[in-house]
Amino acid sequence: MANSYATSTQLVTVLTGTERVVIDNGGSVIAETTTQAIVNLVSQNGLPFGNGGAVAGVEGNINRQISSAGVSPAATGADKVIAVYSLPANSLVANGQGLNIIAQGSFAANGNTKDVKIIFGCTTAVVGSTVTGGTTIADTAAVTTNGGGWAIEANVFKYGAANSNTQIGLHQQVQVGGAVAALLAPGLTTATENAPILIAITGNATTSAADIVLNFLEINAMN
Repeated sequence: MANSYATSTQLVTVLTGTERVVIDNGGSVIAETTTQAIVNLVSQNGLPFGNGGAVAGVEGNINRQISSAGVSPAATGADKVIAVYSLPANSLVANGQGLNIIAQGSFAANGNTKDVKIIFGCTTAVVGSTVTGGTTIADTAAVTTNGGGWAIEANVFKYGAANSNTQIGLHQQVQVGGAVAALLAPGLTTATENAPILIAITGNATTSAADIVLNFLEINAMN
């Protein structure tokens, strides 16, 4: 069934209010299964893309954090956690699975030094505390930008066998105000895949904690 479903144009119909899923091909029922089974099937094999035989992997949001007031570092002079997400254990199990991580906020209107990072696979990450461990996969670098917004983005992809603890971090973009910053080189990470993986956004404000504000974090998963 998995191969047939992943490469066909069969219609999957979920009967509302039940746990029965009918896989229907032109009005003829060819299989019945549970909703969880069909979710697993789609997750593992993707969905047909048109009629050309290509299969599109399933992807979507797994975490979104929004703060209208904004979150600033708790203190100055260190990489303080301003947002964190704990990726559940056994989320990255198949070669090519990945995450897209985007954070946005603003800098105060002064010439003080500010630095925002995305750190993957932290040992500890608690909002308000200094991050420990992990690999920096995106970095604004230390900037003295006077006001304006900032945005930072990175991808992480699993490669190799399940539970081999092998990932690659890919810095996608950094923009601070009107300036686009340099990218970090791709880097290999070794987060333990059968345990929760901490992903932190950190802010290092040299002079005043209020110089850095985070308003948004979004993490999308890609099968």
